[in-house]
Amino acid sequence: MKNIDFLPDIYRQRAALRKARIWWCAVVVLFGGAISSAFTAQVWLRVSLKRQLAALEESFLSSQTQVRELANLQAQIAKSAHEASLFTYLQHPWPRTQLLAQVVRPLPKSIRLTQIHVSDEELPRDAPHAAPLHRGPETEPAAKPQPAEDDLAKLQQEMDFKATIVQLQGFTPEAADLHEYVALLNGSSLIAAAQIKSLESDSTHDPPRTRFTLRLIVHPGYGQRGSEGPPAPPTDGRGQSWTRLRGNGNAPSGGGG
Repeated sequence: MKNIDFLPDIYRQRAALRKARIWWCAVVVLFGGAISSAFTAQVWLRVSLKRQLAALEESFLSSQTQVRELANLQAQIAKSAHEASLFTYLQHPWPRTQLLAQVVRPLPKSIRLTQIHVSDEELPRDAPHAAPLHRGPETEPAAKPQPAEDDLAKLQQEMDFKATIVQLQGFTPEAADLHEYVALLNGSSLIAAAQIKSLESDSTHDPPRTRFTLRLIVHPGYGQRGSEGPPAPPTDGRGQSWTRLRGNGNAPSGGGG
């Protein structure tokens, strides 16, 4: 049997409108709740990020302070290194007392020295051990040198092209002792090379004797061009150390002996 609806259409339209309004309210409430939740979450996240940023700013400021302190320490270390290099360089030339000790101690009894002359000799500017200091690639910007570094460079430019020469004159009745003496000098830690410059026979004396001239080239001091490292304790050519020379106040000094 077919149902007959006696209600007018306006009632059905009102019912549909009420249901639609309910759904609209539900959707509005749902979207409003979602927006409120998102806003609340963003506010909480923003507050949390501000706290983290405050903590990181404190750490950042602390790290920046440490970086500045490190830079200051590195600058002080570099300055101290330049001053130490300058101080070390000022320890040459070798004191005359040490050079005399190197010459006299291995001297045989048969040899008599009549003259000892110490002088500085200019070296050619293109000598291997007189090469200019390495300043790094030319493309690098030249930094302003420290005062100690600048003084060291000027001293090296002036002094590293000079060699200390010791010239010995004397006589001996035994030529073999002279050659042994030259060999001992060549084994000395302060003498880079020892050679016989001249020999002259003197028969006016009894017994006959030989007059000689020796030329000794002194090894560069530590810090000079041509020096391979810290100088070894002075020896007499037989391997016997003369470190007691330093203990007696004869250590190298900038003014020489």
